[in-house]
Amino acid sequence: LCGGLGCALAVPPAAWAQILYGSLVGNVKAASEAAVGGATVTITHKETNSTRQTVTNEVGGYSFSTLQAGAYDVRVTKEGFSAYAEQNVAVSINSVTRVDVSLKVGAVTETVTVSGQVASLQTDRSEVRSEITSQSFQNIPVAVGRNYQQLFRMLPGFRPPSNAHSVPTNPSRALAFNVNGASYSINNTRIDGASSNAPWLPHISSFVPTLESIDAVNVVTNSFDAEQGLAGGAAINVQIRSGTNDLHASIFEYHTDNKLKAKPFFLPQGQRKPKLVNNEFGGTIGGPIKKDKLFYFLSYEGNFNREFASRFGTVPTALQKRGDMSESTRAIYDPLTGDNVGNNRVALANNLIPASRISPISRKLADLTPLPNLDLLQDNYYATASYLYDRNRADSKVNFNINEKWSAFGRFSINHYEMNNPQMFGQLGGPEISSAGGNPGLANGNTYSFTGATTYIFNPNLIVDAYVGWTRMDTNVEQPRLEEKLGLDFLGIPGTNGTRRFEGGWPRFDIGSYTTIGHPNDFMPYFRKDPQYQYVANFNWTKTTHEVRFGFDIYSSGMNHTQPEATGALHGAQGGFNFGGGPTQSRQGPAGNQFNSYSTFLFGLPTNMGKITMVPDLYTTRQKNYSFYLRDRWNATSKLTLSYGLRWEYFPFPTREDRGLEWYDGSVNKMYVCGVGQVPKDCGVHVSKRLFAPRLGIAYRATNSLVLRAGYGLTYD
Repeated sequence: LCGGLGCALAVPPAAWAQILYGSLVGNVKAASEAAVGGATVTITHKETNSTRQTVTNEVGGYSFSTLQAGAYDVRVTKEGFSAYAEQNVAVSINSVTRVDVSLKVGAVTETVTVSGQVASLQTDRSEVRSEITSQSFQNIPVAVGRNYQQLFRMLPGFRPPSNAHSVPTNPSRALAFNVNGASYSINNTRIDGASSNAPWLPHISSFVPTLESIDAVNVVTNSFDAEQGLAGGAAINVQIRSGTNDLHASIFEYHTDNKLKAKPFFLPQGQRKPKLVNNEFGGTIGGPIKKDKLFYFLSYEGNFNREFASRFGTVPTALQKRGDMSESTRAIYDPLTGDNVGNNRVALANNLIPASRISPISRKLADLTPLPNLDLLQDNYYATASYLYDRNRADSKVNFNINEKWSAFGRFSINHYEMNNPQMFGQLGGPEISSAGGNPGLANGNTYSFTGATTYIFNPNLIVDAYVGWTRMDTNVEQPRLEEKLGLDFLGIPGTNGTRRFEGGWPRFDIGSYTTIGHPNDFMPYFRKDPQYQYVANFNWTKTTHEVRFGFDIYSSGMNHTQPEATGALHGAQGGFNFGGGPTQSRQGPAGNQFNSYSTFLFGLPTNMGKITMVPDLYTTRQKNYSFYLRDRWNATSKLTLSYGLRWEYFPFPTREDRGLEWYDGSVNKMYVCGVGQVPKDCGVHVSKRLFAPRLGIAYRATNSLVLRAGYGLTYD
């Protein structure tokens, strides 16, 4: 549930309207304050010279909806009055700009020109909103990574955005944030209209455009218009720049290295400050293909990061690897003595494990484990290796003014990344060397994002706009030696690995108080292809003082994952083992320590073991969201604008690609496969078809310097 009351004395220039476009409205009156009907209002988009024209209604009002963002010249003419011209009127996406005009008696050939006025009030809409323009991105320092979301920390109601997840899971390095205390999973980000939330992790964006490509970011955090759905925290609309009649280009480079970094506090004595080289570079170009008709814009950004990364771990000493636990202050007990619950066990003489009792599998692993390089029992191994992360992003856009009534644009963006994050024990595996990358191993992938949009003006009072959006995240990450069945063939452990490639590599060996060796995670490797599609159409009808807008939004998303993921005490597709101190302790004896855990490992006595078998090889989900809305914006008086509408949402139960989902019914101890046999495809789960979301907004222009706004709305997630 989202509702709000806003009262603004001064806010940024633009207000609100259509998600992809802006609106320009106003009232024309004479010096006597009488309304002037029948006046001709002409607007010209300065960057492309495209024009629109309408006439004022009987109460002097005019309205232009579905406008391309940018600067406009406004000209008003009426027989018996001097012409009025205002230049450089800024129109933004998802906003309403108001230009009220007072005509003076005179000849039409006389013109009163106003230039350089800056709108200071949000006059016609009720929402709580902010706007970040390209000027802010150019003039405000942005952290390494050049992500526009970093500037959200300046906006009211936002928790400072933070990095989220590993590079392979979040290759665009999108940030997570809460707005006004709402869940971080109900923010909705659109890029040129196309929704861009990650289906697997909806609290982050699937794609982050290059910073130089962004013209403006419109952020609404309360009192959403009926057109805006699927957002309960913030509705974020990102507009990519377009080409103009003038050729524009830019080039940049940002360089960071270890000379700008402090020496790590815990760096071992005698170690030099680790190498770090990060280069971010790129440029833009945009201009006309055919003047006044066809325009292009291109942006590229490369991010190459080279780091000599390091990590601390805990490994056994030479004595421990031989089975000599004499360094321990506590006894090591023989697991073959005592009763079956661990009572009355006998301590090993001198805490020595007989060589004949050491498991041959444990011996192989112990011999491969490196010795400490620091004189400690904990955090005694300092590992270093080279970490690499390369990212190439590009945004492109083509705008086409087909004729005076018909326009269209297409945008295509791509993010390609590669990462090499070595494991700290090299051929023996272990965790990743760099925390910046998150997951260990080799990773790569592409994210694609597309919008195709068109607008047709049947007449000044009836306009239709529509667009399609498509985004797909492809990402792959795998540990080295995946082609080898190291658990089965090298170590000889039955049941480990498997016939499929993602089951290869090391099993996991988690020894209490020591750094994990072998396969470090229970969720790797993984291979994902997550598409999302969107189909939107809107109809805009103006009648006297009413602007009625209605339309639909059909959004579908899917996931295609090969990821044998388990959590807790379970292990991944290679199999895994835990070794605690219990088998080498006695119930009457002292508490265990790291020597007990490693002794348990040498004896070859896992305290927990397991393996997940994923069927089928590829897991899929399919989800659709249907939305319809109707909204009327009524200029009730020259000072009062009312907006009221209703939105309807329908979220059918998700399915697999070829059938329904599955669910476990604990009351009868059965697993149901939905859509198979007598089980319904929706698993018997019925979702509501009565999700009606009313929206109401009021804007009252009390004076030229005071606007009172109030709004209310429901949002369903």
